[in-house]
Amino acid sequence: MALYSYKVKDSAGRTRTGTLEAENERQAAAMIREAGGFPMDIRLASGAQPQTSDGSAGSPVARYLIHPFWTGVSLRGLMFFFRQLATMLAAGMSLSEALRNISERMHGSLGRIVRAAHARVQSGGKLSDEMIRHPRVFAPLQVSLIRAGEQSGLLEPMADRIASHIEFEINIRRRIITATLYPMLILLFMFLFPALIALVTDGVQAAAWIVWGQFQMFGIPILIILIVCKFLFQFNQVRLVWDVVKIQPPVLGTMARKIAMSRFSRSLALMYSSGVPIGQSVSISADACANIAISRSIKRVIPAINDGQPLTESLQKTGMMLPVVLDMLDVGEKTGGYDVTLQKVAEYMDDEVNTTLRKLPIVLFVLMMLLAGVLAGIQIIAGYIGYVNQITKMGAP
Repeated sequence: MALYSYKVKDSAGRTRTGTLEAENERQAAAMIREAGGFPMDIRLASGAQPQTSDGSAGSPVARYLIHPFWTGVSLRGLMFFFRQLATMLAAGMSLSEALRNISERMHGSLGRIVRAAHARVQSGGKLSDEMIRHPRVFAPLQVSLIRAGEQSGLLEPMADRIASHIEFEINIRRRIITATLYPMLILLFMFLFPALIALVTDGVQAAAWIVWGQFQMFGIPILIILIVCKFLFQFNQVRLVWDVVKIQPPVLGTMARKIAMSRFSRSLALMYSSGVPIGQSVSISADACANIAISRSIKRVIPAINDGQPLTESLQKTGMMLPVVLDMLDVGEKTGGYDVTLQKVAEYMDDEVNTTLRKLPIVLFVLMMLLAGVLAGIQIIAGYIGYVNQITKMGAP
């Protein structure tokens, strides 16, 4: 048993502090909730903090030139790793045995990471300490949940929750790809349309030259722009500008905002139900929304939350939350059922994202048709100018 100091908000809205004995932070949070309190902050009375590290594995070349484009680990691979870890732990295996069995079935970058994690755990270290060395692979949310699982002895449900969360992220990305597939096919058709005409009228060789010319004119510049943007977006200042811009348009901006809020709500529900103090939960969930502009606006209110200000009132000041979400959170504050309410908020935001994604193909189709009209107009004008120039040259003495 260890002595923990805490800051809680009681049912009357008053902030109280005190100490209690518990085996870990999770048990301390559960004891506070059973007493009718809302845990704001829980830490060891001695002030000791869990071991953390901000280091990252790999050379600077790998961190800045390779990992931004490809870490060697996909989301699906991560999902299978955490799902297998949860299954093996539930079957009674020790963490070291589970990591060894998983490492024997995995290859590539993730296989090397799991083998390193097995060696660390076998020598008495922690899985979270190895995960934090790979910030490009493991998100802060995943590291925090694994650390909470290590401290509470509930590593198996934490791994299962991470797997479910990653599966949710995969589904969001799949829906976005599905919504944008048809407009992208239209864009590709516009790119290849001149070559198709040349294929019918002048043959394969002429069509190949047109494709190569189109690639030089449009493909190479677009490819260079994408590579430069991918490199620059690893710097927070550049990402902040882009994240501010992308939430401004009427439809696409609303969709980006809803996706960010969905990630935030689901992460907050996951962190809080795992016994993580509310201030830390909000901070990690803000990072999980994957939008620096929204994340910073949320993090500005964390000191007020830690000082005992209601969560609903604090989040309202950010200007990022939907009114209905704030109403649901307010009900959760008044009833004390934050776990259930946060999960309902996450489900509501998921439904909002699904509704918006259904509208996305229509909007993108209109934009693609407008772009097709502009490109067709440019080609017609270019052809007309060429025709006029030929006539002028023929008429010249």
